Amino acid sequence: MKKWISPGFLIAALVGVGILFGCNRGSSATDLQVEILDPTVGQVLALNKEVIVRSAFPFGTKWSKLELSVNDLPIRLDLRENHPASAVVIEQPWIPTQQGAMIITVTLFDESGKNSVSSQVAVLVQELSEPVFTPTPTPLASATATATSAMTPTSEQCTLSAILLQDVTFPPGSLLIPGQDFTKTWRIQNNGTCPWKGYNLVYIRGTRMAGTSPTNLRDIQPGETFDLSLSLIAPSYQGLHQGVWQIQSDTNVLFGPELVVLVGIPTPTPTLTQPPTPTYTLTPTHTHTPTPTSTNTLTPTATNTITPTPTFTATPTDSNRITPTDTPTPTESSHNTQIATPGE
Repeated sequence: MKKWISPGFLIAALVGVGILFGCNRGSSATDLQVEILDPTVGQVLALNKEVIVRSAFPFGTKWSKLELSVNDLPIRLDLRENHPASAVVIEQPWIPTQQGAMIITVTLFDESGKNSVSSQVAVLVQELSEPVFTPTPTPLASATATATSAMTPTSEQCTLSAILLQDVTFPPGSLLIPGQDFTKTWRIQNNGTCPWKGYNLVYIRGTRMAGTSPTNLRDIQPGETFDLSLSLIAPSYQGLHQGVWQIQSDTNVLFGPELVVLVGIPTPTPTLTQPPTPTYTLTPTHTHTPTPTSTNTLTPTATNTITPTPTFTATPTDSNRITPTDTPTPTESSHNTQIATPGE
């Protein structure tokens, strides 16, 4: 099949020329600067081959995170604390899985995470055929190769196939703590006819979560079931994060199901912050300070004072006064005698 550069390359080149290299998007009045060193504008990238996006910024830049996206799809996020203080070049891997013109964007955020500056390059992704260098055989070598081919089957005679049996750990939608170390394990079966030797697990797209790509697999025989584990680190910011991985043969052929890592980082809620709790400070009611009511002060009491009582003082009487006394009145006796009253 003849390979030729499609008109998409010209489109990508025009887009690349139209983009201001290192243009600011959402930037503020800061000294942030970032520049994509690799790949370059208009570069042709191989389909399904890992690309290292290298970005640089001035030494001493105070930054918090660097985000990589392709055609506005987030690919990777690197945090400041995961890199040396002297780092001025950050490498972010990406595997293009679709052909056509792609816009690679890196966005650098300042310490507050509110201000940012971006840099973009336009590239073209194509399926490239790798040249095969075959030495010219001698007649003896040809005869040997023919005899060997007749005795042993070639790898083209077997079938590459794999199926996913189970998510052993961290099923899709598992909630994790930001920055948590975890190991994702899938149960896989080689349901093809090819033995796996020198095969790898490679990152395809989404959030990589610090996984090693490629990760070497042990030798697997046809029909064998095994657990495939991958060490990862949960993202440090909230949201639902998905990373896609796949098995790659020793001839760089991707096959089998896409192995998905889907985890969530919950949004901090008010319950996560320390609610106001009663403080055990001593209040005036808890102090043992004597109160005025508890002092033994002498209060005025009624004293047994002698109050003047009425005395029976004899009133002066006229001693020379003769008080009249009742004189008997003359009574008429039966003898009709008259009794003279004194003084008459």
